[in-house]
Amino acid sequence: MDQARVGKVAAADAVLLLVTLLAASGWLFSKQVLQQLPPLLFMGLRFGTAGLLLFLLGRWRGAVLPRRALRPTLGCGLLFGVSMMLWIKGLQHSSNLGVAAFICSMGVVLAPFASRLLLGTRLSRAAWVSMALAGLGMACMSLRAGGGLHASDWLFLAFALCSAAYLSLNSHFMARVPALPATALQLLMVGVMCLLGSVPGEAWSWPALLASGHWLLASILLATCLRFLLQNWGQGKMPIARAAFILLLEPVWTALLASWWFGSVMTGQQWLGAGLILSAILVSRHKPRRPASLQSPVPAGKTGQ
Repeated sequence: MDQARVGKVAAADAVLLLVTLLAASGWLFSKQVLQQLPPLLFMGLRFGTAGLLLFLLGRWRGAVLPRRALRPTLGCGLLFGVSMMLWIKGLQHSSNLGVAAFICSMGVVLAPFASRLLLGTRLSRAAWVSMALAGLGMACMSLRAGGGLHASDWLFLAFALCSAAYLSLNSHFMARVPALPATALQLLMVGVMCLLGSVPGEAWSWPALLASGHWLLASILLATCLRFLLQNWGQGKMPIARAAFILLLEPVWTALLASWWFGSVMTGQQWLGAGLILSAILVSRHKPRRPASLQSPVPAGKTGQ
């Protein structure tokens, strides 16, 4: 029994490691698509199509979302949609994917604070230390030519705030919800939000869509469908702290892939800032003696929603 349990944990570790590579590749796929398509149209097609495919897969497998889970799933989907719109707008104007990925990873650091505000959970000492390290890291990341944060950096920082709220609420509400239909509904919601935002201000071009078709297909199938399905499965097989620790590899892979693919390079100061942010995330995942900061307290004798 113990060997089977260890085998499942090892499999989940391997799956989440693959997820980090798929997520990092998604940065590259998205940057390529943005050379042809406007950002919100791209995200609407990417997430809308991925959500539809997962919805059809769920119907085929008979996976049904309970009615009680509809409201929290939609609420988390709304946060997810806002965060992804901020992310794609930042990516559109970003010139260094490595820096962008490390700034976005601050959402993991901020998640305990979002959990404190939204769910009333306690903050550990590690959370305060991680916030201080993250602040130092942001200061180093901003030391580029001309100084200060770029416009894209502010968008990525706003994404990190929304992502922290999404991570906190999604971990709380989705723990006992079937992963496939919930993921499909959230992805569909992101797609609809982005398409509605695209209609009034973006030009739609069929030739541009065809020119970016292979990158768009990779974004849909690999960086969205496969990534989120595997991520939800893997997170369901281990504690959130362990899963988050593995997912920290995403900005590392992103920086390495961007350096290889686009030739983008971070300065020594920016690498120091990235290291401080990564250290902040590691510290924030340190298991305290009291209940984990990303989990809301459950009164004795009471389970469920």
